[in-house]
Amino acid sequence: MKARKARFLSTRFCVACVTLLSALFLGTCALAADTLVLRIGHVVTETGGEHLGSVKFAELLKEKSGGTITLQIFPNGQVGGNREMIESLQIGALDMALPALPALGGFTDKTKVFDLFYLFENRAQAEKVLDGPVGQEVAASVESSGVKIISWWSQGFRETTANREIHTPDDLKGLKIRVMENPLHIEAWNMLGASAIPMAFSEVLTSLQQGVLDAQENPYQNIVNSGFHTVQKYIIETDHLYGPLPVVFSKVSWDKLTPDQQKIILDAVEETKVWQREKQEEINDGLKADILKSGKNVIIELTPEQKQAFRKKLAPLYKKYAPQMNGYVEKIYAELGREVDF
Repeated sequence: MKARKARFLSTRFCVACVTLLSALFLGTCALAADTLVLRIGHVVTETGGEHLGSVKFAELLKEKSGGTITLQIFPNGQVGGNREMIESLQIGALDMALPALPALGGFTDKTKVFDLFYLFENRAQAEKVLDGPVGQEVAASVESSGVKIISWWSQGFRETTANREIHTPDDLKGLKIRVMENPLHIEAWNMLGASAIPMAFSEVLTSLQQGVLDAQENPYQNIVNSGFHTVQKYIIETDHLYGPLPVVFSKVSWDKLTPDQQKIILDAVEETKVWQREKQEEINDGLKADILKSGKNVIIELTPEQKQAFRKKLAPLYKKYAPQMNGYVEKIYAELGREVDF
């Protein structure tokens, strides 16, 4: 673990730093003409919820600070992938980032609870937990690694696309599905009956086209932006995993701020959180509507009873991993008024 935390200088990280050189002339949390210039990076396009949330955040920072705090946004992985951005945060070469949550797994085991499939039945449940004690504890757990989670935005629920209909776990039997390189995700899909294949995101479309894969899973935003729906007939709303989007701040940068600046940032990011969550749902709903309008795909909306069948099959996974998750599963169940069923 210590070795992983100390590994700052990967080749890709150095390339990302070159992209930041012009911004670095301003200095970390640069102060020029009494203006604090902050920088935030993410890996999606300018149409994604991450970027639109960043734009809103920038507007609110400028408004609440009277123009003394501005935000530069680096989309499309301009300052590196998830891992590279976190490494940049650790040394203060970048002020903020919106990495995928699993990228923080190397610094804390407490984020793993959010990798459990069907932990949340709906957005309201997820937001209640993320904004409550469990979300705060998980956020605090990364600070010893030189980064600070200041808010939880959203990527929405992950759905499944496939070359055949899926209504029950039995329909997954033998299905070759691309998954993230995440042990819990791999084990979950295999337990459901599929054949989980970890693969880089950049290779998924070609693998679907060539028949190497039968299916993949992602939020609507990624499904459409990457064209997965163009090579997969069926979109199954499995809603198997809610995607919290951490807003991560460099501790090096944060500790240089005045208390007043920190308060303005926290107030602005809190207001942005509410806006971004709504916007992300609006984006996903809009993309779904566009797909339906095209008539080229079949969208299968699983009922609560059908989703429960998937969740029930994952009970052994909960039983195996819950004892390793700092009591968070039980705390979440208690907060949601749900009886322990594993």
